[in-house]
Amino acid sequence: VVGSAIGFVLFTTALCSWAFTFAIGGEHLFGSVWDRLVMYNVAGDLGLTAWN
Repeated sequence: VVGSAIGFVLFTTALCSWAFTFAIGGEHLFGSVWDRLVMYNVAGDLGLTAWN
């Protein structure tokens, strides 16, 4: 039970920090690196968004 609680807290913290980053604007926090960190851009770089 304690392990599940710790996992839940870690997951919730990660999810909230991700949402907060988008809420206040990632460009203010990360600067020019933000364009490379956005998941859609990462997926595009890896070729995961192509309709082949």
